[in-house]
Amino acid sequence: MAALFVFTAPALAEPKLKPAPVAYAVSPIMDGQDLTGLRITATFKADADGETRLSLPHNWMGRKEIWRNLSNLTVEGADSIVEDTPKERIVRSKPGRRLVLRYTVRDTLGRDPGQSDGYPSEPWVRPSWFYVDGASALVVIDGREDGPGSFDWGKDWPKDFKLASNLEDAADWTGDLRHSVFMGGRDVKIIRSGPVRLAIRGTYAFAEADLARELEAILAAERGFFGDNQKRPFLVTAQSLKPENAAAFHGTGKEQAFAMVTTSNMTLEDMRVLLAHEIFHAWNPSRLGQAFGPRGYWFSEGFTDFYARRLLARTRLMTPAGFTAAWNETLKAYGTSPVIAMPNKEAAEKFWTEPGVDQLAYQRGSLLAAIWDARLRQAGSSLDQVLRDQAAGRDAKPEATMLAAFIDAARARGLNVADDIEAHVALGAPIRLPSAAFLPCARVEQATTPTFDRGFEPSVDDKGTMSVADLRETSAAYRAGLRNGMIIVERRKGRGGDASIPYELVVRTGDGPTQVVTFLPQGDGVETYQRLVLTPEAERDPGLCDFRQGPPRPSL
Repeated sequence: MAALFVFTAPALAEPKLKPAPVAYAVSPIMDGQDLTGLRITATFKADADGETRLSLPHNWMGRKEIWRNLSNLTVEGADSIVEDTPKERIVRSKPGRRLVLRYTVRDTLGRDPGQSDGYPSEPWVRPSWFYVDGASALVVIDGREDGPGSFDWGKDWPKDFKLASNLEDAADWTGDLRHSVFMGGRDVKIIRSGPVRLAIRGTYAFAEADLARELEAILAAERGFFGDNQKRPFLVTAQSLKPENAAAFHGTGKEQAFAMVTTSNMTLEDMRVLLAHEIFHAWNPSRLGQAFGPRGYWFSEGFTDFYARRLLARTRLMTPAGFTAAWNETLKAYGTSPVIAMPNKEAAEKFWTEPGVDQLAYQRGSLLAAIWDARLRQAGSSLDQVLRDQAAGRDAKPEATMLAAFIDAARARGLNVADDIEAHVALGAPIRLPSAAFLPCARVEQATTPTFDRGFEPSVDDKGTMSVADLRETSAAYRAGLRNGMIIVERRKGRGGDASIPYELVVRTGDGPTQVVTFLPQGDGVETYQRLVLTPEAERDPGLCDFRQGPPRPSL
């Protein structure tokens, strides 16, 4: 079935003609019963000057030259096609002529996905299934990235393939067409729960129907926050990964959708905040202003993290104890981060390439959001109101960046954030939460604990088998009986970075019997950071962790 998606242009002083629509279709390339590629077709009219520019996928999630995964690009109706740059084509033709772009998308995976493969930032096209992000596969017509257009799954799909894309549901598409996702396969399951459509394949530690219900509840909470239509369709695509080292989750927000991958050992409890984070991207940044890349991730990712926790607690999808525990993971990671003082310009440049730098944006943004919300609540307002004002004013200033729009909305509520942004984001000065920032739910205190030291490095071979490597004889792991080369069958307890939780590993030597090794992963040093301690009142009354707008309180 075809689905129509239309971009509604903001009101301007002078009428502006909408661009001609683009019709996309995705079809299979089969070799017998095996899927070997995707054929994407885009039908459109040439630009009025006879020169129509095409933009191919280029850089995405740290990957470069993604256009290399496309081949056999042709344009029916063109007089000529010129390669302006490797990621751009100029199509010359008679003005207004009907043109048909065709090209092939090929696989970049070559195997079943494992934890180290992460998210499909480049196309995954396997013999019986595919998982493709629009940013890695769609060629767009310059000036028509936001539609209007239509979408169809095309012809020749095997009858036993189930297919899903958010373009199917996007009747009122308002974003870049590359904010799309495509999944299909013989073993893909489609599960519905209210407005949520879950397309899922693989093996999980929970029932797929339970995940769908969890997604529906989170979506309802976040749509309720912004006062949005609760019935609008929302797609989630999910693929499991073979675990290689503990548990992992990767996701990215799309237009009324989000796409995710997760290791098969991750529980719903493990991923609840992550699910809420990805769903909140339906509003941040697209509904709050123009995004501007990694330099703005402290806002688009950090504020999203802040509201993922807040709205879960407010709607009782998370207990007050779970709320403080989630915050404490962030506070400890930030307080002990080796890049805590890195200026934003450098952090943006290293976001995709240097370990640990990517988390700095999430941490800074969520801490600043907490501080600003506390100040606003003292004055009888809240950060909630600022964000709602910002969303409501989006159409009046469609070209404003999310940051400029936020600064204006905050100023209108009596909050000046410019100095904090300069000090803590631009220059990288470490952020300290005031002790009363989370009252009446929790108080902020200083913590000093032993450093985390696992004592060894996990090593994973080509078959996905994990073993002990680089074991230090001075470590608690060695004293407990762990030895280099032992196969790690299972980690029953323990969490990376947390020295307070004992590790419990099931291991074996060669093909020998298994044994259990338990140790406390503590080093010789200490580390200092902030943490939240739930108040006795909030333990009895979860409503104290709602942080709703109220009367002014004494100064922090």
